[in-house]
Amino acid sequence: MLSGHGGNVKQICDKYGLNPDEIIDFSASINPLGCPDVVRKAVAEQFNDIQHYPDSQCNDLRKAIAERTPCNESNVIIGNGSNELFYLIPRALQPKKGVLLQPTFAEFSDAFSNSNIDVIEIINDDKDFPVINTNIPRLKSVEECMVFLCNPNNPTGQLTRKEDIIELVKDNPKRMIVIDEAFMDFIEDDEKYSVIKEAPLMDNLIVVRSLTKFYGFPGLRLGYLVSNESIVNKLMRYKEPWTVNTIAQVAGLAAINDKEFAANTRQYVSVEKTFLYDGLTTIKGIHPFQPTVNFILVKIEDRKKTSSAIQDVLMKNNILIRNCSNFKGLDETYFRVAVKTRKQNQKLLDALKSVMDEVTSVEDSQKNNVPEFVAEEIQG
Repeated sequence: MLSGHGGNVKQICDKYGLNPDEIIDFSASINPLGCPDVVRKAVAEQFNDIQHYPDSQCNDLRKAIAERTPCNESNVIIGNGSNELFYLIPRALQPKKGVLLQPTFAEFSDAFSNSNIDVIEIINDDKDFPVINTNIPRLKSVEECMVFLCNPNNPTGQLTRKEDIIELVKDNPKRMIVIDEAFMDFIEDDEKYSVIKEAPLMDNLIVVRSLTKFYGFPGLRLGYLVSNESIVNKLMRYKEPWTVNTIAQVAGLAAINDKEFAANTRQYVSVEKTFLYDGLTTIKGIHPFQPTVNFILVKIEDRKKTSSAIQDVLMKNNILIRNCSNFKGLDETYFRVAVKTRKQNQKLLDALKSVMDEVTSVEDSQKNNVPEFVAEEIQG
């Protein structure tokens, strides 16, 4: 389905007639440092293993994740990307209702629909987009359901405190809470927010994580979930075998053991997200939200511009941003950008400033009663 996902570079380039190799992709929030060297080395050394079937249970990777969490191997399932797991969970557990706190990751809705589960969408009317605080009374009114939450939330970047999630989980055992922690590895003080250590101990909590965003290999597709053993056993009855290939397992195992890469990533992203955010705050006509991870949601305050129009202009500069108009609860006045390298971030800032200055220039001319065609000539 993929009705709302960044990173569709080839599809976008086909539309605009551009070369994908020349595009700077700000639409997908992938580690700007790319893939760890240890992953490249491990994949090269074990490439010949593709002549054998992969380990259908992903035992080595499950063991490594269990040690890292910490939990038992029986609490872990490995998936072909976190998306496979999002579809598996409702299909296996068959909740009476699905609940989504919008705006959030678009694939959640498709995952419920794929299992013929009716979805209740609670639209966040607080423009600062707190995930739980504003929505919790409406959420608690649905007693028997499955709730998908992002923490940090995608696309808004808002973080939810661990204690708020635990309170929601404990409030009603008939309400299954699924937490997408795809970007949690980017958080330096993740202990304040992550509930992955609590998941094996609770009867109605599942935590899903991605390995591809933080470790920079989305093309391999790799994710995992952690929950109590009873839930894992139910899920495994519905999970297809052989979904995680040998190379993905090799890459995942090498990546999660590279502690130096993880530390360097967090430091690098911390510096660059501040640089990009500060730069965005200086551009007239837009309002960036304070970032917590490696992407920034931006509100367009200039009524003459839309996210689609800005995306079109930036594509002429080989820059792809994430148009957020297809997120429920957002519209054509929002877009999202990933944090990338300093050179790439600066190029985005320069191009975006040019786009917004062009609008401001025309508006100023109109305010001074200068005919629009004259204003266009002045701009050259």
